[in-house]
Amino acid sequence: MTRLTETDVTTLTRDLDAFEDRLRDVTGFGLRGIALRTATDEARCVLLRGARIAAVPMSSGQGFIPGFSECLVAILSHLGCDAWATTQPDVRGIQAGVAAGADVLFLADDHRFIALNVAGGCTVDDDPATADGYVTALQAAAGGLPERRVLLLGLGPVGRAAARRLVSRGATVLVVEPDKERLAAALEVGLKVEPVELATGLESCDLIFDASPAAGIVDAADIRPEAIAAVPGLPSAFTPAAQEALGVRHIHEPLAIGVAVMAVRALL
Repeated sequence: MTRLTETDVTTLTRDLDAFEDRLRDVTGFGLRGIALRTATDEARCVLLRGARIAAVPMSSGQGFIPGFSECLVAILSHLGCDAWATTQPDVRGIQAGVAAGADVLFLADDHRFIALNVAGGCTVDDDPATADGYVTALQAAAGGLPERRVLLLGLGPVGRAAARRLVSRGATVLVVEPDKERLAAALEVGLKVEPVELATGLESCDLIFDASPAAGIVDAADIRPEAIAAVPGLPSAFTPAAQEALGVRHIHEPLAIGVAVMAVRALL
């Protein structure tokens, strides 16, 4: 998964309603429903409507992604939050958000993307929030995960979080991870995954979680007819032909589900 571009966030902002329609078609839930179901273990109800949330632009590292804060505001407003982007960046933006009465601040640099609960002092990291939200979407689309085999592509931060969530939901997780050191480290800490080759995993699984940075490594002929793919990042491991074959079962966007789960968890 790669750093987002201005085109990525502009496209998401423009197509947010269409993405949510596709999400409902395949899972039965919209963004708010997926986020609240993800947090069911932690809380029965979180009041998103009217929650005051500020997106603070951060200039460190490679600097601003044009339109990123505005995209966060669009997603959060879509969820019913009272959301805005601060006009000042960095520390001045944090100060402005707190002064304006924000319950939660969204902050991102080259290494971390978090939601910070101002009063509670807790933070929610994007990687596990995104992984957990997409597992919830995959679970809903599949009608449940107990005793199901899920092929996981990649054991980076999102992949490891997804593996833990999938296992906790009763799935058997097969994993494709070409980095032998990363695979060994995951197995050493007790992550319950079964290493397989890509072709073997695709032959035996109709549920796929793509947490790989590789683009277009899965073609239409490689996937089972009933396959469902959860694809949280960019680029997608599925070729355009595979994406067309999957249709709404290619559950894919770079930001909205993760942001929705972050907002819910930050407001707990």
